[in-house]
Amino acid sequence: MKKYIYILFIAVLCSMASCTVPFDPDFNENPMIFVEGFPGADAEYVKIKVMPAYSRSNTPVMIPFKPVITFKVNGTEIPVECIDADGGYYKALHASKPGDKMSISVESEGFQSVYSETSIPEAFPKRKIDYRKVQSGVDKDDDVLFVTISDVNPKYSYGLQICNEVHEYYASETVERTFRYCGYLYPRDTQLDEMVPITLEATCIRLYGEDLWSWNGNTLADGENTFTFMPAGYGYGTMDSYDAFFVQEGTTTRYDEHGNIIEEYQYLDRNKLLLYTMSDEFYKYSIAQEFQGDNDGILSIIAPTNFCYSNIDNGYGAFAGIYIVETDWITKEFIEKNR
Repeated sequence: MKKYIYILFIAVLCSMASCTVPFDPDFNENPMIFVEGFPGADAEYVKIKVMPAYSRSNTPVMIPFKPVITFKVNGTEIPVECIDADGGYYKALHASKPGDKMSISVESEGFQSVYSETSIPEAFPKRKIDYRKVQSGVDKDDDVLFVTISDVNPKYSYGLQICNEVHEYYASETVERTFRYCGYLYPRDTQLDEMVPITLEATCIRLYGEDLWSWNGNTLADGENTFTFMPAGYGYGTMDSYDAFFVQEGTTTRYDEHGNIIEEYQYLDRNKLLLYTMSDEFYKYSIAQEFQGDNDGILSIIAPTNFCYSNIDNGYGAFAGIYIVETDWITKEFIEKNR
């Protein structure tokens, strides 16, 4: 009997999966303008993506797309230059500051004009930073990073990332790599938020459609105003994982695929924190992205329908302000100073 129940369960799952079909938006034969921009994500400029969106089934001819972009900060127009025509990327030279009110409009012949606005939120609030070993079991300690914030403004949400920067100095070249590991956003009060009826503990932050990887370890939430990370052991040589999180530099060995020594080289490995304050638009955009991510894999066949967020009038996409504060590189002295 159990065998037949199991077979029936598999058949039901397969039937549900067969109902999944690609979604092609119906533009009523009219193409749409797509806009994506996150003012404040870059320190010295505002990066904007503008692209045409054509319905694959309803648009017999793809109208040439020649966008005219008007970008304003506090009512003053800021020139916009194209930096990647194929990718649809543009740049406006403006260093975003808390309180900046921004708007964008895009026009192109044959397309309906689009418009959106956002603002840059206040800087990340006062915080205390600690990093210590915490006993999590018998004869077991975990390395835990704590960031506790105070003076929280219920109007905003807050997020935190760990940024890891690696420099390797070989005889023939210098290799530099940067990784952003995402923590979770601390949401505002969501009890009255119709879009988010529950309080979230973990939400990834995505910029320009690129995932920012989860930290190589566990991300925890204590239900209060504290971000908690458990950095996994990594680094050069056999150093303790706790010490490996601090700035590391020295000499190590490079091997070929057969295990033969190629050369010794210098390295510099360091981490810092990126502290986010999110506008209402960015908050909703992040949550929508996270909910859609819940539909990945086998669970997609039983996941509820999730929403896509857009604040582009007559178009689609997201124009959402954010403000980022970078800390100094993390050292033992840095932790002692900020406890």
